[in-house]
Amino acid sequence: MRRLADLLKEIRTMTGQEQYTKPRQQFSSGRELINAVKTRREEAQAFKALAQDVETELSTELDQYDPELIDGVRVLWISQGRAARDETAFRYALKTCHRLRAAGERMTDAAIIDAYEHAYNVAQRHGGDGRDSEMPPMRDRQTMARRVRGYVTQSKTDIGTSASPVRATSTERKALSTMGRRGGKKAAERWKDRESHYAQTELEKLADASKKRARKAKGTRLTIAGWVMNVESETGTWPTIAETMVEFSVSRETVKRALRSAGIELPRGRRKTSN
Repeated sequence: MRRLADLLKEIRTMTGQEQYTKPRQQFSSGRELINAVKTRREEAQAFKALAQDVETELSTELDQYDPELIDGVRVLWISQGRAARDETAFRYALKTCHRLRAAGERMTDAAIIDAYEHAYNVAQRHGGDGRDSEMPPMRDRQTMARRVRGYVTQSKTDIGTSASPVRATSTERKALSTMGRRGGKKAAERWKDRESHYAQTELEKLADASKKRARKAKGTRLTIAGWVMNVESETGTWPTIAETMVEFSVSRETVKRALRSAGIELPRGRRKTSN
């Protein structure tokens, strides 16, 4: 009896492919893992916005009239004389891939990587600002090319940087899930004893927050009521609820509560208009 894993190992050896290696734990603590996932999400969101900008830019087809292009590349700037090299290169690679698809040509890794390298070198040459070139290694550039092609062909929205994987591994996702469950259980255990130091401290925080909200709400009611009375004293007519809502950007119920707490009753019926 032969295991499937052994068979796959032999096939990889025969075809010259790299053997599978189980991913190692990359993070020393749960907090480090959570921070890494947050960073990945922020990077993915940033590059998603960048990709959408590229699609909008392509739809206008105004590149030939753009005086800001350098060797066909729109260089993004962090500050005067300092270019955002990675963002510039990624944007140009994405634009190139869109154009290849529109022309019915193959979106190969080589074409996308060439575009990335060209744009990176342009940004380095004109906006290096004394920095050494930090071109990502070829393996990361190949990963970037696959993500760019995937985004263009399938409208994927999980594009991230080429320097790190965008998605957490299965082990990392399980760790995050476990930490979430354990955290919830731990919090529930702490709240069981309402006389404990933890529960009393948290209850005090909640009470303080509730008092602050109450003071803020009371201040808003007094401000609204004061404004309504001030308008009446200066103009001789009461402002409507709708006018008060617009003045303070609040709801009708908020205005009604403010008037009720101040004992103000607005006149009913339509307002009389002067000839």
